[in-house]
Order: sequence, then C-alpha cells, then structure tokens
Amino acid sequence: MMLNLRSILIIGVIVLLPLRQGSAQDGAEFQPFIGDYVGQTVFAAAQGLAKRDLDVSIRRETGGFSLKWVTVSHKPNGKSKRSEYFVVFKSSKRPGFYISTDRINRMGGRVPIDPLKGDPQVWAKIQGKTLTVYAVLITDSGAHEVQTYIRRLVPGGMKLKFDRVRDGKPLKSISATLKTKNQTLNLR
Repeated sequence: MMLNLRSILIIGVIVLLPLRQGSAQDGAEFQPFIGDYVGQTVFAAAQGLAKRDLDVSIRRETGGFSLKWVTVSHKPNGKSKRSEYFVVFKSSKRPGFYISTDRINRMGGRVPIDPLKGDPQVWAKIQGKTLTVYAVLITDSGAHEVQTYIRRLVPGGMKLKFDRVRDGKPLKSISATLKTKNQTLNLR
C-alpha cells in the first residue's frame, strides 16, 4: 500500500495527538462558545435540493468541554434522517487544542473513541472566535475521510462551514447560520 504525504500526516496526527493530553486550562478559550445554537440550511444534493435542521450544544466538562450536534436531513422524497453526535474534549499541552476522550454509544453510555472500530479520531482547535473540529475516519477499505466543522461566533449565534473529503476528493460542503437559543452569547 502506497501512502501519500497527506495520509502520512493524518496518520501521524491520529497517533501523536492523544499523547499531548494533560494540560490544565481555565476554559477561557472555549467559554464564549458555551451554549445552544439552532439553524437550518438548504443545499444542492444529487437528488435535488436538500434541507437540514441543525442543533448544536456546547457544555463545560471537567478539564474541557463537550460538543453535541444533531442533524435532521430532509430528503426531497419527504423522508428524514436524524444523526446525533456527542464528543467530550479535554485540554492538551498545546494551547488552543483539545483532544477527544469519549463519545456516547447507542445505549447512552460514554465509551472511549476507537478509530479502528469505525469511530472518528476527533480533535478541536480554538483560535479567537473560531472553533474548528476535525474528524478523521478510517473507511472499511482503509481509506481516510476528513470532516471539518468550522464554527465561528457572530452576533446572535454562529456560522457553520462543514466539509467532507475522502482521499483528497471533496464529497460535500455545507454552510449555515445558527442562532443562539435561549441565552445571550458572550462575544469578547
């Protein structure tokens, strides 16, 4: 199997990033993101226009924060599909970086993330008013898929940009504006 430079870098991040865990931070970086956000987006899909309802919750956790996002995809044929994700991030020794520690399984319990069992390796980066979450998945064929969620705080909520790339080929790109739900957003 021949690996290109991008694959080697991604594998290096998957292997080395968890070793960086352990630095205590006071939460000042992620504090402005704490809250609930909702929104919708319409985008061009292979079958026509598709609509998604989006719900994001960010909470303080011991040593970091949790991120829960729910997506309800409405298909042009009238069917809908609900996807829900929950990841806990702990601070790392690199300022502004957080690593994933566990997720919620189908039974509602927290379990460690295991990329070789199909879980994505996930980490977050906070830079100013932007929270970027990267998820790298190993496909059944051994290929890699990278999902990038860029959440930028704006007055009244956040802008979301999602990209999905498999083996360097763009598969999907979605943008949306989410509004703050039931609270005041702290924009420093």
